[in-house]
Amino acid sequence: MEYKIFRKVKILITAFISATVAMAVVYENMILALAGVLIGLLFLFLVKKKTKAVWVDERIKSVGGHAALLTHTILTSVIAFLSLVFIIGGRQTDKLQIEALGIVLSYIVLSSLAIYAMSYKYYLKKYSDEDEE
Repeated sequence: MEYKIFRKVKILITAFISATVAMAVVYENMILALAGVLIGLLFLFLVKKKTKAVWVDERIKSVGGHAALLTHTILTSVIAFLSLVFIIGGRQTDKLQIEALGIVLSYIVLSSLAIYAMSYKYYLKKYSDEDEE
């Protein structure tokens, strides 16, 4: 199976999973949701095994890395700004829920930055060791 056909089948499987989960939410049936997700993932795995390998070159990896870094920077900055606004706004209006939301968002930003720093250090060490060998 070619990659273009695989992409179309992947979209159809995702639509199937989404529809199944939506029906499960409407009917309040958790088993249906779980079954739909498992069947969809199993079918996706089986279809992917028959797909020809797609070669990823260094340019695609570099572009993906730059896009991921830019996305992380933008999202972290926006969420940090929103957390500051919510914390200040919550304290000025005495609404504890808004302030609590700001605090939760700030913890999300801090954890995101911590994960980024740890993964950066890991990959820096991993690829620095390969170059020295």
